[in-house]
Amino acid sequence: METKSLGEILKTAVLAGLIAGAVAAGFHSLVTEPVMDRAIQIEEQLSQSQGVPAKEPVLSRPAQRVGLVLGFLFYGGAWGLLFGALFYWTRSWQRPGWSVAKQGFVLVLLLGWSVAVFPFLKYPANPPGVGDPETIGYRQWLYLGFIALSFIGAVGAFRFQRWVSGTKRSAWSAALSLYAVYLAVIYLAMPSNPDPVRMPPQIIWTFRTLSLGGLLLLWGVLAGLFTWLHRGGRLA
Repeated sequence: METKSLGEILKTAVLAGLIAGAVAAGFHSLVTEPVMDRAIQIEEQLSQSQGVPAKEPVLSRPAQRVGLVLGFLFYGGAWGLLFGALFYWTRSWQRPGWSVAKQGFVLVLLLGWSVAVFPFLKYPANPPGVGDPETIGYRQWLYLGFIALSFIGAVGAFRFQRWVSGTKRSAWSAALSLYAVYLAVIYLAMPSNPDPVRMPPQIIWTFRTLSLGGLLLLWGVLAGLFTWLHRGGRLA
């Protein structure tokens, strides 16, 4: 079995996360920023048509663009760090015939599904101009709570599979079935976004599609790059 220290694994995972964050930031800077600019223009036009003076942004657009890059670097690095710790602590769960790198690849994709992609399906991102500032705290708690529930469900499914694997041949099928039921329950039970969406559907769905694409890109790069680096790959 491949063995590496906790420090080595964390360095590899954080490096992979930072690079994945940089790739996602580049993607959004190129293709999502123009959609955001269009959404801001529409918001300003709506305000003018209603006789409402336009609000000065807290941060200028150049500052927001820098913040986007820094935010994705932090997001990728932070999740890389957490994944590295999780990967190290679950090495004993290695499936027969799987390399450690392969198990890491699958684990990071499952983590991305539970903390990013599935929560996005319940609470998709919206462009600027959508959302009442009065409800931002409530919406953040809904989103963070959903992430926590989704992650707990993924961990519970793994623990259940390991618990029954010695006595039931279809342990994975049973675990996945229970996990699917759990996801359906929390998806239906959690409240929806309370804010109305006052923006052209084309802008909304384009922004959401690009946002989801950015998440898939980030977690896919993190998974692939971690696997490559763990196997001894070099960046130079």
